[in-house]
Amino acid sequence: MIKGFKGRLLTPGDTDYDDHRRIWNEAVHARPALLARCADTDDVALAIGYAHDNGLLLTVRAGGHNFAGRSLADGGVVIDVRDLNGIAVDPERRITRLGAGLRWGQVDPVLQKHGLATTGGSVSKVGVAGFSLGTGLGWLGRLHGLAGDNLTGATIVTADGAVRNVGPSTDPGLYWALRGAGTGLGVVTEFRMRLFPVVQPTTGMLIHRLEDAHNVLWQVVEATAAAPAHLNWAAVLTCAPPIPALPGDVQGRPVFLVPVFSTAPNGVDDPHVQALRRIGRPLLDTIAPTDFCAFQTSTDDAAPDGTHWDVRSEWLTHLDGPAIDHAAAMIEEASSPLSEFLFRPLGGAISAPDAPDTPFSYRHAAYMTEIIANWPSGGGAAERAWTDKGLNGLTHLSAGGPDVNHIGLDEDAHRARSAYSPAARSRLASIKQAYDPEDIFQSPPWVHG
Repeated sequence: MIKGFKGRLLTPGDTDYDDHRRIWNEAVHARPALLARCADTDDVALAIGYAHDNGLLLTVRAGGHNFAGRSLADGGVVIDVRDLNGIAVDPERRITRLGAGLRWGQVDPVLQKHGLATTGGSVSKVGVAGFSLGTGLGWLGRLHGLAGDNLTGATIVTADGAVRNVGPSTDPGLYWALRGAGTGLGVVTEFRMRLFPVVQPTTGMLIHRLEDAHNVLWQVVEATAAAPAHLNWAAVLTCAPPIPALPGDVQGRPVFLVPVFSTAPNGVDDPHVQALRRIGRPLLDTIAPTDFCAFQTSTDDAAPDGTHWDVRSEWLTHLDGPAIDHAAAMIEEASSPLSEFLFRPLGGAISAPDAPDTPFSYRHAAYMTEIIANWPSGGGAAERAWTDKGLNGLTHLSAGGPDVNHIGLDEDAHRARSAYSPAARSRLASIKQAYDPEDIFQSPPWVHG
Protein backbone atom coordinates (compact mmCIF):
# COMPACT_ATOMS: atom_id res chain seq x y z
CA MET A 1 0.00 0.00 0.00
CA ILE A 2 2.87 2.38 0.87
CA LYS A 3 5.99 1.31 -1.00
CA GLY A 4 9.06 1.08 1.22
CA PHE A 5 7.10 1.38 4.49
CA LYS A 6 8.90 -0.68 7.15
CA GLY A 7 6.37 -0.52 9.98
CA ARG A 8 2.85 -1.95 10.19
CA LEU A 9 -0.15 -0.79 8.14
CA LEU A 10 -3.59 -1.66 9.50
CA THR A 11 -7.05 -1.18 8.00
CA PRO A 12 -10.50 -1.78 9.54
CA GLY A 13 -10.50 -5.32 8.11
CA ASP A 14 -7.51 -6.42 10.21
CA THR A 15 -8.39 -8.53 13.25
CA ASP A 16 -6.22 -6.43 15.59
CA TYR A 17 -7.23 -3.07 14.08
CA ASP A 18 -9.29 -2.09 17.13
CA ASP A 19 -6.44 -2.95 19.49
CA HIS A 20 -4.17 -0.52 17.63
CA ARG A 21 -6.91 2.10 17.08
CA ARG A 22 -8.04 2.29 20.72
CA ILE A 23 -7.05 5.37 22.68
CA TRP A 24 -7.38 6.30 26.35
CA ASN A 25 -10.78 8.03 26.01
CA GLU A 26 -13.39 5.45 25.04
CA ALA A 27 -15.86 8.26 24.32
CA VAL A 28 -14.04 8.78 21.00
CA HIS A 29 -15.26 6.29 18.36
CA ALA A 30 -13.60 7.55 15.16
CA ARG A 31 -12.48 4.83 12.72
CA PRO A 32 -9.56 5.87 10.49
CA ALA A 33 -9.13 4.22 7.09
CA LEU A 34 -5.46 3.48 7.74
CA LEU A 35 -3.26 3.20 10.82
CA ALA A 36 0.39 3.67 9.84
CA ARG A 37 2.46 2.39 12.75
CA CYS A 38 5.80 3.90 11.81
CA ALA A 39 9.15 2.20 12.45
CA ASP A 40 11.26 5.31 11.88
CA THR A 41 11.33 8.86 10.56
CA ASP A 42 11.40 7.67 6.94
CA ASP A 43 8.09 5.85 7.51
CA VAL A 44 6.60 9.10 8.79
CA ALA A 45 7.58 10.89 5.57
CA LEU A 46 6.13 8.07 3.45
CA ALA A 47 2.82 8.14 5.33
CA ILE A 48 2.55 11.92 4.92
CA GLY A 49 3.09 11.53 1.17
CA TYR A 50 0.49 8.75 0.95
CA ALA A 51 -2.16 10.82 2.72
CA HIS A 52 -1.42 13.85 0.54
CA ASP A 53 -1.48 11.90 -2.72
CA ASN A 54 -4.81 10.29 -1.85
CA GLY A 55 -6.49 13.39 -0.44
CA LEU A 56 -6.95 11.84 3.01
CA LEU A 57 -7.17 13.65 6.33
CA LEU A 58 -4.00 13.19 8.36
CA THR A 59 -3.72 12.93 12.15
CA VAL A 60 -0.88 11.96 14.49
CA ARG A 61 -1.05 9.56 17.40
CA ALA A 62 1.59 9.30 20.14
CA GLY A 63 0.40 8.70 23.71
CA GLY A 64 -3.27 8.78 22.70
CA HIS A 65 -4.17 10.54 25.96
CA ASN A 66 -5.85 13.64 24.52
CA PHE A 67 -9.34 14.19 25.96
CA ALA A 68 -10.85 15.21 22.62
CA GLY A 69 -9.24 12.32 20.73
CA ARG A 70 -7.59 14.54 18.12
CA SER A 71 -5.30 11.67 17.11
CA LEU A 72 -8.20 9.90 15.32
CA ALA A 73 -10.45 10.97 12.44
CA ASP A 74 -13.04 8.97 10.52
CA GLY A 75 -11.68 7.82 7.16
CA GLY A 76 -8.29 9.42 7.69
CA VAL A 77 -4.69 8.28 7.98
CA VAL A 78 -3.16 8.04 11.45
CA ILE A 79 0.60 8.42 11.71
CA ASP A 80 1.25 6.31 14.80
CA VAL A 81 4.67 7.04 16.32
CA ARG A 82 4.45 4.79 19.38
CA ASP A 83 7.36 2.67 18.18
CA LEU A 84 9.66 5.71 18.05
CA ASN A 85 10.63 5.21 21.68
CA GLY A 86 14.37 5.68 21.99
CA ILE A 87 15.89 7.49 24.99
CA ALA A 88 19.39 8.94 25.25
CA VAL A 89 20.68 10.89 28.25
CA ASP A 90 23.71 13.17 28.41
CA PRO A 91 24.06 13.70 32.18
CA GLU A 92 26.98 16.11 31.85
CA ARG A 93 25.18 18.48 29.49
CA ARG A 94 21.85 17.68 31.18
CA ILE A 95 20.07 17.03 27.89
CA THR A 96 17.90 14.08 26.87
CA ARG A 97 16.74 12.92 23.45
CA LEU A 98 13.25 11.42 23.61
CA GLY A 99 11.44 9.51 20.88
CA ALA A 100 7.99 10.92 20.16
CA GLY A 101 6.23 7.65 21.00
CA LEU A 102 7.30 7.61 24.65
CA ARG A 103 5.09 8.09 27.66
CA TRP A 104 6.38 9.77 30.81
CA GLY A 105 6.21 6.50 32.73
CA GLN A 106 8.90 5.18 30.39
CA VAL A 107 11.02 8.33 30.60
CA ASP A 108 11.12 9.23 34.30
CA PRO A 109 12.85 6.01 35.52
CA VAL A 110 15.62 6.35 32.92
CA LEU A 111 16.29 9.97 33.86
CA GLN A 112 16.16 9.15 37.57
CA LYS A 113 19.08 6.72 37.19
CA HIS A 114 21.12 9.89 36.69
CA GLY A 115 19.31 11.88 39.41
CA LEU A 116 17.70 14.05 36.71
CA ALA A 117 14.19 14.96 35.57
CA THR A 118 12.32 17.44 33.41
CA THR A 119 8.83 18.89 33.48
CA GLY A 120 6.61 15.95 32.54
CA GLY A 121 3.04 14.77 32.84
CA SER A 122 1.30 14.34 36.20
CA VAL A 123 -0.08 10.99 35.02
CA SER A 124 2.63 8.60 33.83
CA LYS A 125 0.54 7.33 30.88
CA VAL A 126 0.52 10.80 29.27
CA GLY A 127 2.61 10.93 26.11
CA VAL A 128 5.74 13.05 25.83
CA ALA A 129 4.65 14.47 22.47
CA GLY A 130 1.19 15.86 23.14
CA PHE A 131 2.19 17.13 26.57
CA SER A 132 5.34 18.90 25.37
CA LEU A 133 3.81 20.39 22.23
CA GLY A 134 0.88 21.77 24.25
CA THR A 135 0.97 23.58 27.57
CA GLY A 136 3.19 21.06 29.37
CA LEU A 137 2.19 22.03 32.92
CA GLY A 138 3.72 19.51 35.35
CA TRP A 139 4.91 19.29 38.96
CA LEU A 140 8.30 20.81 38.12
CA GLY A 141 6.71 23.71 36.25
CA ARG A 142 6.89 26.35 38.99
CA LEU A 143 10.57 25.54 39.53
CA HIS A 144 11.81 24.89 36.00
CA GLY A 145 9.10 26.09 33.61
CA LEU A 146 6.73 24.39 31.19
CA ALA A 147 7.79 21.50 28.99
CA GLY A 148 8.06 23.78 25.95
CA ASP A 149 10.25 26.17 27.93
CA ASN A 150 12.75 23.32 28.22
CA LEU A 151 12.61 22.12 24.62
CA THR A 152 16.09 22.78 23.19
CA GLY A 153 15.38 21.28 19.76
CA ALA A 154 13.36 18.71 17.84
CA THR A 155 13.35 16.57 14.73
CA ILE A 156 10.19 17.10 12.68
CA VAL A 157 8.89 15.87 9.32
CA THR A 158 6.99 18.69 7.64
CA ALA A 159 4.26 18.54 5.02
CA ASP A 160 6.73 18.43 2.13
CA GLY A 161 8.33 15.28 3.56
CA ALA A 162 11.47 17.10 4.63
CA VAL A 163 13.17 16.03 7.86
CA ARG A 164 14.18 19.14 9.80
CA ASN A 165 16.29 19.43 12.95
CA VAL A 166 14.90 22.62 14.40
CA GLY A 167 16.32 24.76 17.18
CA PRO A 168 16.92 28.40 18.17
CA SER A 169 19.07 29.05 15.07
CA THR A 170 17.59 26.50 12.64
CA ASP A 171 14.01 27.09 11.49
CA PRO A 172 13.58 29.41 14.49
CA GLY A 173 9.95 30.21 13.68
CA LEU A 174 9.02 26.55 13.65
CA TYR A 175 11.03 25.98 16.83
CA TRP A 176 9.09 28.80 18.51
CA ALA A 177 5.78 27.25 17.46
CA LEU A 178 6.68 23.78 18.73
CA ARG A 179 7.21 25.16 22.22
CA GLY A 180 3.51 25.29 23.00
CA ALA A 181 1.42 25.03 19.84
CA GLY A 182 3.14 22.41 17.73
CA THR A 183 0.09 20.53 16.44
CA GLY A 184 -0.75 20.83 12.78
CA LEU A 185 2.74 21.83 11.67
CA GLY A 186 4.31 18.44 11.06
CA VAL A 187 5.20 15.23 12.87
CA VAL A 188 7.82 15.53 15.58
CA THR A 189 9.82 12.30 15.83
CA GLU A 190 12.32 13.32 18.53
CA PHE A 191 12.41 15.89 21.33
CA ARG A 192 15.56 17.32 22.92
CA MET A 193 14.83 18.45 26.46
CA ARG A 194 16.76 20.24 29.21
CA LEU A 195 17.20 18.27 32.46
CA PHE A 196 17.47 19.25 36.13
CA PRO A 197 18.71 17.52 39.28
CA VAL A 198 15.79 15.92 41.13
CA VAL A 199 16.57 13.07 43.51
CA GLN A 200 14.09 12.65 46.35
CA PRO A 201 11.39 15.31 46.67
CA THR A 202 9.00 15.65 49.58
CA THR A 203 5.51 14.75 48.41
CA GLY A 204 2.20 13.45 49.64
CA MET A 205 -1.46 14.13 50.12
CA LEU A 206 -3.46 16.09 52.68
CA ILE A 207 -7.04 14.81 52.73
CA HIS A 208 -9.78 16.97 54.26
CA ARG A 209 -13.53 16.65 54.60
CA LEU A 210 -15.43 18.31 51.78
CA GLU A 211 -17.23 20.68 54.15
CA ASP A 212 -13.82 22.07 55.14
CA ALA A 213 -12.81 22.84 51.54
CA HIS A 214 -13.71 26.53 51.68
CA ASN A 215 -11.70 27.38 54.79
CA VAL A 216 -8.79 25.05 54.03
CA LEU A 217 -8.31 26.10 50.41
CA TRP A 218 -8.58 29.75 51.26
CA GLN A 219 -5.86 29.32 53.89
CA VAL A 220 -3.72 27.34 51.41
CA VAL A 221 -4.05 30.17 48.88
CA GLU A 222 -2.96 32.72 51.49
CA ALA A 223 -0.13 30.54 52.83
CA THR A 224 1.36 29.98 49.36
CA ALA A 225 0.89 33.46 47.90
CA ALA A 226 4.61 34.21 48.28
CA ALA A 227 5.90 30.62 48.41
CA PRO A 228 9.19 29.85 46.65
CA ALA A 229 9.14 28.03 43.34
CA HIS A 230 10.33 24.77 44.90
CA LEU A 231 6.84 24.32 46.40
CA ASN A 232 3.98 23.14 44.24
CA TRP A 233 0.52 21.95 45.16
CA ALA A 234 -2.97 21.40 43.78
CA ALA A 235 -6.53 21.42 45.06
CA VAL A 236 -8.63 18.43 44.00
CA LEU A 237 -12.28 17.84 44.83
CA THR A 238 -13.20 14.23 44.07
CA CYS A 239 -14.26 11.01 45.79
CA ALA A 240 -12.00 9.66 48.50
CA PRO A 241 -9.34 7.29 47.19
CA PRO A 242 -9.65 3.71 48.50
CA ILE A 243 -7.39 4.14 51.54
CA PRO A 244 -8.34 1.99 54.58
CA ALA A 245 -6.93 4.58 56.98
CA LEU A 246 -9.67 7.06 56.09
CA PRO A 247 -12.74 7.20 58.35
CA GLY A 248 -15.67 5.05 57.27
CA ASP A 249 -18.03 8.00 56.81
CA VAL A 250 -15.90 9.42 53.97
CA GLN A 251 -15.13 6.16 52.18
CA GLY A 252 -16.48 6.53 48.62
CA ARG A 253 -17.68 10.07 49.38
CA PRO A 254 -16.44 13.41 48.00
CA VAL A 255 -13.44 14.88 49.84
CA PHE A 256 -10.96 17.70 49.39
CA LEU A 257 -7.38 16.68 48.52
CA VAL A 258 -4.24 18.81 48.58
CA PRO A 259 -1.37 17.05 46.78
CA VAL A 260 1.97 18.61 47.78
CA PHE A 261 5.30 18.52 45.91
CA SER A 262 8.47 20.15 47.23
CA THR A 263 12.12 19.99 46.20
CA ALA A 264 13.32 22.00 49.20
CA PRO A 265 16.70 20.75 50.47
CA ASN A 266 15.40 20.50 54.05
CA GLY A 267 12.64 18.12 52.94
CA VAL A 268 9.72 17.65 55.32
CA ASP A 269 11.14 20.33 57.63
CA ASP A 270 10.72 23.02 54.99
CA PRO A 271 8.59 25.74 56.65
CA HIS A 272 6.38 26.13 53.59
CA VAL A 273 5.55 22.42 53.64
CA GLN A 274 4.93 22.58 57.37
CA ALA A 275 2.61 25.56 56.93
CA LEU A 276 0.37 23.49 54.64
CA ARG A 277 0.33 20.59 57.10
CA ARG A 278 -0.88 22.86 59.90
CA ILE A 279 -3.94 24.09 58.00
CA GLY A 280 -7.23 22.58 59.19
CA ARG A 281 -7.50 19.07 60.57
CA PRO A 282 -6.62 16.67 57.76
CA LEU A 283 -8.10 13.19 57.88
CA LEU A 284 -4.85 11.87 56.47
CA ASP A 285 -1.37 13.32 55.94
CA THR A 286 0.97 11.23 53.77
CA ILE A 287 3.69 13.85 53.24
CA ALA A 288 7.15 12.27 53.37
CA PRO A 289 10.39 11.95 51.38
CA THR A 290 9.31 10.15 48.22
CA ASP A 291 10.84 8.47 45.20
CA PHE A 292 10.22 10.86 42.29
CA CYS A 293 9.00 8.14 39.94
CA ALA A 294 6.63 6.76 42.58
CA PHE A 295 5.06 10.19 42.95
CA GLN A 296 4.75 10.62 39.19
CA THR A 297 2.69 7.39 39.01
CA SER A 298 0.67 8.02 42.18
CA THR A 299 -2.39 9.39 40.36
CA ASP A 300 -2.49 6.84 37.53
CA ASP A 301 -5.38 4.93 39.10
CA ALA A 302 -7.52 8.08 38.94
CA ALA A 303 -7.32 8.08 35.11
CA PRO A 304 -7.82 4.45 34.01
CA ASP A 305 -8.04 3.29 30.42
CA GLY A 306 -11.23 1.79 29.03
CA THR A 307 -13.74 4.36 30.24
CA HIS A 308 -15.29 7.62 29.01
CA TRP A 309 -14.09 11.17 29.67
CA ASP A 310 -14.79 14.82 28.96
CA VAL A 311 -13.12 17.95 30.30
CA ARG A 312 -13.40 21.70 30.51
CA SER A 313 -10.52 23.95 31.55
CA GLU A 314 -9.82 27.63 32.03
CA TRP A 315 -6.95 29.88 33.05
CA LEU A 316 -7.99 31.97 36.06
CA THR A 317 -6.86 35.36 37.31
CA HIS A 318 -7.35 34.35 40.96
CA LEU A 319 -9.53 32.22 43.24
CA ASP A 320 -12.35 33.46 45.42
CA GLY A 321 -14.80 32.03 47.94
CA PRO A 322 -17.72 31.60 45.51
CA ALA A 323 -15.49 29.61 43.14
CA ILE A 324 -14.44 27.26 45.93
CA ASP A 325 -18.03 26.79 47.08
CA HIS A 326 -19.14 26.19 43.49
CA ALA A 327 -16.52 23.47 43.04
CA ALA A 328 -17.58 21.76 46.28
CA ALA A 329 -21.25 21.83 45.25
CA MET A 330 -20.43 20.50 41.79
CA ILE A 331 -18.45 17.50 43.05
CA GLU A 332 -21.45 16.52 45.17
CA GLU A 333 -23.43 16.32 41.91
CA ALA A 334 -20.86 14.22 40.03
CA SER A 335 -22.09 10.82 38.92
CA SER A 336 -18.71 9.03 38.91
CA PRO A 337 -16.14 8.64 41.68
CA LEU A 338 -13.46 9.42 39.08
CA SER A 339 -14.87 12.87 38.21
CA GLU A 340 -12.79 15.79 39.52
CA PHE A 341 -12.81 19.53 40.02
CA LEU A 342 -9.19 20.69 40.16
CA PHE A 343 -7.22 23.91 40.66
CA ARG A 344 -3.46 24.24 39.98
CA PRO A 345 -1.30 27.30 40.74
CA LEU A 346 1.10 28.89 38.29
CA GLY A 347 3.74 31.42 39.27
CA GLY A 348 7.43 30.74 39.75
CA ALA A 349 9.37 30.10 36.55
CA ILE A 350 6.15 29.95 34.51
CA SER A 351 5.30 33.57 35.22
CA ALA A 352 8.80 35.01 35.65
CA PRO A 353 9.67 38.21 33.74
CA ASP A 354 12.51 36.36 32.01
CA ALA A 355 10.36 33.37 31.00
CA PRO A 356 11.05 32.38 27.38
CA ASP A 357 9.03 33.66 24.44
CA THR A 358 6.72 30.81 23.42
CA PRO A 359 3.14 30.51 22.13
CA PHE A 360 1.85 30.00 25.68
CA SER A 361 -0.38 33.01 26.27
CA TYR A 362 -1.36 32.76 29.94
CA ARG A 363 1.76 33.40 31.97
CA HIS A 364 -0.22 36.19 33.62
CA ALA A 365 -2.78 33.72 35.00
CA ALA A 366 -2.63 32.65 38.65
CA TYR A 367 -4.39 29.28 38.37
CA MET A 368 -5.63 26.70 35.95
CA THR A 369 -8.83 24.78 36.58
CA GLU A 370 -9.96 21.45 35.13
CA ILE A 371 -13.45 20.00 35.40
CA ILE A 372 -13.12 16.33 34.50
CA ALA A 373 -16.20 14.15 33.96
CA ASN A 374 -16.13 10.36 33.81
CA TRP A 375 -18.78 7.80 32.92
CA PRO A 376 -18.44 4.04 32.37
CA SER A 377 -20.62 3.63 29.26
CA GLY A 378 -23.21 5.32 27.06
CA GLY A 379 -23.30 8.83 25.66
CA GLY A 380 -22.57 10.71 28.86
CA ALA A 381 -24.96 13.61 28.11
CA ALA A 382 -25.55 14.38 31.78
CA GLU A 383 -21.86 14.18 32.63
CA ARG A 384 -20.89 16.43 29.74
CA ALA A 385 -23.53 18.96 30.79
CA TRP A 386 -21.99 18.78 34.28
CA THR A 387 -18.63 19.98 32.90
CA ASP A 388 -20.30 22.96 31.22
CA LYS A 389 -22.13 23.85 34.41
CA GLY A 390 -18.88 23.57 36.33
CA LEU A 391 -17.10 25.91 33.96
CA ASN A 392 -19.96 28.42 33.87
CA GLY A 393 -19.58 28.98 37.60
CA LEU A 394 -16.02 30.25 37.10
CA THR A 395 -16.38 32.65 34.18
CA HIS A 396 -16.04 35.67 36.49
CA LEU A 397 -12.44 34.58 37.17
CA SER A 398 -11.39 33.80 33.57
CA ALA A 399 -8.02 35.04 32.37
CA GLY A 400 -9.22 34.60 28.78
CA GLY A 401 -9.47 30.97 27.66
CA PRO A 402 -8.77 27.26 28.16
CA ASP A 403 -5.66 25.12 28.41
CA VAL A 404 -4.97 23.71 24.93
CA ASN A 405 -4.12 20.31 26.46
CA HIS A 406 -7.53 20.17 28.15
CA ILE A 407 -10.04 21.08 25.47
CA GLY A 408 -12.95 18.68 25.61
CA LEU A 409 -15.22 16.83 23.24
CA ASP A 410 -16.96 19.01 20.67
CA GLU A 411 -15.95 22.35 22.19
CA ASP A 412 -16.60 25.08 19.67
CA ALA A 413 -13.92 26.78 17.60
CA HIS A 414 -14.16 30.05 19.51
CA ARG A 415 -13.28 28.27 22.76
CA ALA A 416 -10.36 26.49 21.13
CA ARG A 417 -9.04 29.69 19.52
CA SER A 418 -9.05 31.46 22.87
CA ALA A 419 -6.39 29.04 24.13
CA TYR A 420 -3.97 31.55 22.53
CA SER A 421 -3.80 35.31 22.39
CA PRO A 422 -4.62 37.07 19.09
CA ALA A 423 -0.92 37.91 18.65
CA ALA A 424 0.13 34.28 19.16
CA ARG A 425 -2.60 33.05 16.78
CA SER A 426 -1.47 35.48 14.08
CA ARG A 427 2.15 34.41 14.39
CA LEU A 428 1.21 30.72 14.40
CA ALA A 429 -0.97 31.13 11.32
CA SER A 430 1.97 32.67 9.44
CA ILE A 431 4.20 29.74 10.41
CA LYS A 432 1.49 27.30 9.37
CA GLN A 433 1.30 28.98 5.96
CA ALA A 434 5.06 28.74 5.55
CA TYR A 435 5.40 25.05 6.44
CA ASP A 436 2.01 23.58 5.48
CA PRO A 437 0.39 25.87 2.89
CA GLU A 438 -1.90 23.10 1.59
CA ASP A 439 -3.10 22.26 5.11
CA ILE A 440 -1.97 18.63 4.84
CA PHE A 441 -2.26 18.30 8.60
CA GLN A 442 -5.54 18.80 10.37
CA SER A 443 -5.72 22.52 10.97
CA PRO A 444 -5.59 23.45 14.63
CA PRO A 445 -8.15 26.02 15.82
CA TRP A 446 -5.69 28.92 16.01
CA VAL A 447 -5.28 28.89 12.20
CA HIS A 448 -8.77 30.33 11.74
CA GLY A 449 -9.09 33.77 13.24
